[in-house]
Amino acid sequence: MAESYKIGTTDVTTYLTHLQTIDGNIGVPPLRQADYTVPGRTGAIAATPWWGPRVVTFGGIIAGSTRADMQANLKSLASLVLNGGDTFTMSRTLDTAGTPATVTHTATARYLGGLESSEALSNRIAKVAFDVMLLDGYWYDSAYTTGTALSGTATVNVVGDAPTQDTQLTYSVGAGSQRITNTAYPGLSRLTLKPGNNTLVVTGGGTVTLKYKAAWL
Repeated sequence: MAESYKIGTTDVTTYLTHLQTIDGNIGVPPLRQADYTVPGRTGAIAATPWWGPRVVTFGGIIAGSTRADMQANLKSLASLVLNGGDTFTMSRTLDTAGTPATVTHTATARYLGGLESSEALSNRIAKVAFDVMLLDGYWYDSAYTTGTALSGTATVNVVGDAPTQDTQLTYSVGAGSQRITNTAYPGLSRLTLKPGNNTLVVTGGGTVTLKYKAAWL
């Protein structure tokens, strides 16, 4: 299955050829903790924890027709990945060999290190590797689902293979008067959806329209 990666709108292979992702890209990231501890409450609330941040290592070859070209490509890659120390959106597109043909997921990332050193293979070719941390711990779908209006108790089937908190809620009565909770995560102040069926409860009357981005390991 082919994969491609972009930082913002720029494909990493613009500067890095023979791209490969090394240990940590597909493996399951660590759990944050055994249970959630909610501030202001005593003890922990029993709930399935979501995944913690993980590190992805990218490796490849920087090349140029001349040594100056190679160095220019290395500087361009460094500028793209360092991003002035700020976080950036990194997208991962998978070739599914099905329908749809490709699927794009996104994650918030930050550069960790590696580009400070490179191994020269010749006068115009260098081998590099660098690490980025996915701050969410997983990839999100690139677009929100179509909004679903919920009232009372409703079951919502969520795609993906990791819990997600990337939701958009529209209240028909008002956020102060209405509340939506997930019976799978009692007590959490922020709506969290697990992969598969979720039993959501709307209190305060009216409807709450839900949109979400699925999360993928």
